[in-house]
Amino acid sequence: MEVQLSILNTSDTPIYRQLYDQIAFQVIRGELSGGYCLPPIRALAGQLGISVISIKRAWEELERDGYINTMVGRGCFVAYLSYEERIEKRNSLALEEFSGCAATFRALGMSPEDVLRLVKENY
Repeated sequence: MEVQLSILNTSDTPIYRQLYDQIAFQVIRGELSGGYCLPPIRALAGQLGISVISIKRAWEELERDGYINTMVGRGCFVAYLSYEERIEKRNSLALEEFSGCAATFRALGMSPEDVLRLVKENY
């Protein structure tokens, strides 16, 4: 098991958010297990060619949201989450993403059936 990270400098998504999403998604999918030690911030910054500040912010938000735990002097570790907790986090992230789209769908006059059809056709 190893964390897989890639940064798109051309993306409109801030680097810290790209990191957050990638770690959170790997935790939710069970690819990163509880207790897994994340790479040290400075080493990862050098490896990815990005700012320490971006990684620090991503790690702080991941900890705030319960994906990782920081142990001073020891590092950052993936939190132990049950299957149910991972599903709850998955649904929460998906709903957060969908909420912005739902307003657009309503403004376009789309019915729930229209939206479901569109999702099914494009999934």
